[in-house]
Amino acid sequence: MQDPNENWNLKEIGGWKGFIKQLYRHHKPSGGVLILRIALGVLFITEGWTKLSGIAGTEHFFAMLGLSSGWVYLVAYTELIGGILILVGLLIKPVCVALAIDMAVVVWGVPAKGGLYWGHPYEFFLLCVFLALYIMGPGKYSVAHWWLKRKKS
Repeated sequence: MQDPNENWNLKEIGGWKGFIKQLYRHHKPSGGVLILRIALGVLFITEGWTKLSGIAGTEHFFAMLGLSSGWVYLVAYTELIGGILILVGLLIKPVCVALAIDMAVVVWGVPAKGGLYWGHPYEFFLLCVFLALYIMGPGKYSVAHWWLKRKKS
């Protein structure tokens, strides 16, 4: 049996404009942002923790790039704390800027064999994701949204 709300007859739903409205009537951008935040948060918590737990190897890798050990801690804690903040949806804009800079340094600063996206397609993709999340904001399923809603009442 067909759901009466699922009418796909173009004449009955008002042509192509009605078709587009029908297609996007269940559009939930905050749910999509939540999924994105969870994935990024878990990913960067793991990345930061991995750098900190294997600090000697990370320091050696950074030294090969000509960076001091101070950068190791800055990058590791930025990724770890940034991942936590993204996961809960707090301070999204400054965290996205910091992690986008982190990814930009990898894309354009770390030597690679070349290829698409300067040899770092994964980091280039994450850079774009952070810029998109910066524009979208944390969404309504976030600590920031809850906090602002609480302060208004």
